Amino acid sequence: MTTEEQSAGERQEEKPDGKPVVSVRRWADLGVGVRFGAAVLAVVCGLLAGLGARYFFGIVTPAELFGDRLTALVPLPLFERLLATFGSNAKHLYFGAVVVGEGVLTALVGTLYWPLRGRLFARLGRAVHPAPSLLDAVVLTGVLWLLAAGLFAPLIGGGLFGVALLGGAGTVFISTLIPDAVFALVLIRLVERPAPAPTAANATAGDDQRIARRTLLRQTGIAVAVLGGGVVLWQTLSSAVSNLIGLPAASGPQLHLGNVPSKIIPPPVPQYGPWTAVRGQTPEVTAERSFYYVSKNLAGDPQVDRASWRLEIGGLVDAPYALSYEQLSALPAVERYHTLECISNEVGGDLMSNGLFTGVALADVLNHAGIRPGASELIFRAADGYSDSLHLSQAIDARSLIVYLLNGEPLAQAHGFPARLLIPGLYGMKNGKWLTSLQLGSGGYTGYWEQRGWTREARIKMTARLDTPHDGDLLLARPTFIAGVAYSGAGGIAQVDVSLDGGQTWQPANLKRPLGSLTWVLWEYPWQPTSGQYVIAARAIDLDGNVQSPATASPLPDGASGYDAISVTVR
Repeated sequence: MTTEEQSAGERQEEKPDGKPVVSVRRWADLGVGVRFGAAVLAVVCGLLAGLGARYFFGIVTPAELFGDRLTALVPLPLFERLLATFGSNAKHLYFGAVVVGEGVLTALVGTLYWPLRGRLFARLGRAVHPAPSLLDAVVLTGVLWLLAAGLFAPLIGGGLFGVALLGGAGTVFISTLIPDAVFALVLIRLVERPAPAPTAANATAGDDQRIARRTLLRQTGIAVAVLGGGVVLWQTLSSAVSNLIGLPAASGPQLHLGNVPSKIIPPPVPQYGPWTAVRGQTPEVTAERSFYYVSKNLAGDPQVDRASWRLEIGGLVDAPYALSYEQLSALPAVERYHTLECISNEVGGDLMSNGLFTGVALADVLNHAGIRPGASELIFRAADGYSDSLHLSQAIDARSLIVYLLNGEPLAQAHGFPARLLIPGLYGMKNGKWLTSLQLGSGGYTGYWEQRGWTREARIKMTARLDTPHDGDLLLARPTFIAGVAYSGAGGIAQVDVSLDGGQTWQPANLKRPLGSLTWVLWEYPWQPTSGQYVIAARAIDLDGNVQSPATASPLPDGASGYDAISVTVR
């Protein structure tokens, strides 16, 4: 056998008795299953490297960049179905699916690289193929980047090389470089590594196959173990995962409402009666650590440096300018209690919180730049690439603020540090976090969530929530309280009604005087139950006499509606 034949196929060694011992070929020469197993293990290493870069250096992962754009391509009915089924967890499941898809495609490219490499050398007339080297790692990294940025990004609307994705082509290059380079280097190392030799001198092709299968199983086991460790690490590191909200509750009991008036004339006058602290009642002011958290970001939110942060004010203005954090906080301060609610909040859900905010009047900041004629909307942008718009009348409303403190402390990173918007009467999607830019425009801007099928208006729908007792509770026949909160955005709450018979009859509850005109109202209903089954429901009426809508609607596209209801047993 010639030297070239031995290099291209099996290599032999002489034992002391003169008989040849056949050693197993390099991994690149073994079956596709073994090569794919090696690629899977390399993929896991690359993904962990990307997550590490995300956590320690803030480098966005490819799954975030491409997954963010892919959400715009998800059909609206499917989006709604996922949201209804998984609630806020849908985001994390989606991110996981994107990561898995990215990993599978990368592993396939790595697996196909070796036979394509062999064919290339064969076409060049080279019988002996060079051993895998760092050059292969460079080529494989480049191929993966070209496929992601040059092919996949344009297909999903991200532009050539990702120019239209968050951060542009440069961010895409750096984001993909780290996991792809680690993947390629690990894969090269695995391909270079020879497998154990068989003990029999007359090794057959079947021996190779058995060894290949054992090798594949071993590699797969290692990959699963590493991936499992990566999942644990990711759950520890990711601020998003630490804020999982849980699956939405099941549908409540059936109500028998009859004809519900849409408005009461004259409107009821709020009655703030005697108040009793009730176990299980929602705190009137939400601690920052308990403040609801929702973010579009799949992996983690932006880490904004206070010293370098600037808020740019421009567009259709006479004198564009920028504010540093110190300059913003030095402006005349406005302090008020304000309730925020997420548009994805279910009826009876907990994506709603109330806090004491400190900030400056948005109108003052805009008027300082001089609003030009023709301006009709304010476009705001955030450090995470989020953007949306407000009608100019909403932006210059005296109650609209740019806030930087919550409950007397700087905004937490999760809640928009260093500054966020606070707009009366609108869901959280219009109260942008991590602000970087305020631009006056002439109308027609389509925001991030609007591109994905959500409403442009985002006006808060009135709601009353039951906080205690809970659905399915077994109560004793003794005096107790039914309690909760009610909220209508900027409309205020005049009355909360409670029904004990599934909506057939209603009695007014006691109200606690609210902390402000833009906050929720705590309510409670003293109850002396007797033994039996009860279906408890609540509804709110605002200061103009508008009655909360009983029509059941899911959050998508413009917020949930319907009455919160529970079933309890009294003995």
